[in-house]
Amino acid sequence: MMKANGSREESPSMIHLANVLIATADTALAEDLSAKLRRNFYHGQIAGTGAQALAEAREHHPDIVLIGPLLEDMEPAELLSRLASDPQTEDIPTFLMVPDEKAGAVAQRALAAGADDLLRLPGEEAELLARLYPLLRLATMHGELRLRAELAERFGVSAGRRVDGQDKGGKARLLLVGEGVGDLAFPEGYAEITTTANLYEAEDLVARQNFDAALLVAGGRTEAHLDLCSQIRHNPRLFNLPVLLILDGPAKADVAEAYRRGATRVMPRPLDMALLHGAIEMLVRRQRLRWRIREALMQTLTPHSSDAQTGVYSRAFLESYLAARLEKAKTQNRPLSVLYFYIPNVDGVRTQFGEDAAGHLLQQLAQWISSLLRAEDLTAHYQGNEFCVVLPDTPREEAEVVMHRIAGILAYTDFAVRDVFQPVKVWVQAGCADLRAEDDPAALIGRARLNLD
Repeated sequence: MMKANGSREESPSMIHLANVLIATADTALAEDLSAKLRRNFYHGQIAGTGAQALAEAREHHPDIVLIGPLLEDMEPAELLSRLASDPQTEDIPTFLMVPDEKAGAVAQRALAAGADDLLRLPGEEAELLARLYPLLRLATMHGELRLRAELAERFGVSAGRRVDGQDKGGKARLLLVGEGVGDLAFPEGYAEITTTANLYEAEDLVARQNFDAALLVAGGRTEAHLDLCSQIRHNPRLFNLPVLLILDGPAKADVAEAYRRGATRVMPRPLDMALLHGAIEMLVRRQRLRWRIREALMQTLTPHSSDAQTGVYSRAFLESYLAARLEKAKTQNRPLSVLYFYIPNVDGVRTQFGEDAAGHLLQQLAQWISSLLRAEDLTAHYQGNEFCVVLPDTPREEAEVVMHRIAGILAYTDFAVRDVFQPVKVWVQAGCADLRAEDDPAALIGRARLNLD
């Protein structure tokens, strides 16, 4: 079914990964973007003017606002600024699309106006989707903070529902990797820059130090740099690290493969340095915003909302939270998945070494599970040796990847348990379930438990 503005009205039962507001008066571009989004389970709503986009954003709070190069009543930079300065819309990620020949000139203005990303037109579908995904996760984090803070108040916990959008973290900490990094020109004092041409050293550096972003200059070693991208993405501690990959005149297939392997941003040579600097600053600002949201989320975890034995959220908080999450997911046709972990041999530790040892092991298991998840995911102690994890805005196929990664790491870890003078290994049973229309919290959790392998 088609709406009056030309966008497609989708079935209420269709799952939406995200709701995207497309703000542009370029009808052909709007329809092309809408079609690409629809094919990939995103819902696109079109607004031809800045005023319409502002009204739509205030009323419906889309996950992302995608702004084209043409609006009937204002410059795109003005719309960016007005969205960023309005308390009702300031936390909506914004994505600016500009003609290729104007990208460098626009980059710094877009950054100053508050854009979270910038894409040169004409953009390929694979790149558009890859670049939208981090903004979707950012939107999920903002929504998670609002929901969790609201629920925490019922448990006597006072926590902020928003974070300060201003980056006050000082100079960016950048890692530059590759033999061609010396060719890149940065203003004096631009950032704290660590450089290496050795990929093995780069792996060691990202494991030991905290960086705001990594910039990889592939040169003639594209495959090796793609491998490094993949390693970063699959490292539980590093998977959020922004990675900007510079390729020498890549074909479309090379760019698509780079995004598939985990690059956050791909830029071809010859480089527009203004565009490069703008891209780095956007990635750094976004990364630091994620850390501020993570810290704000942790403020909702207090003795009032947590389980005294393990330190993660309590079963009571989980049940209250999951009821609200289910309602939101059903109303917005959003995916939601639950993981369930059962560690049976904790009972053996309890029998052999006592309650204190078993409790210490459970604490470590809770910490490990939480550390292997994104900030927006919620871990709770359900009962006994069992933990429940909620993954908002996550389809089942993605949730199962997370489940197997966590179960595998726990199974291969030697735990040092208090008063137990030998390493303790555990075996893990894990189950996954995604939301169905008829589910309530008990049904969803129950199905995940029945799926324990």
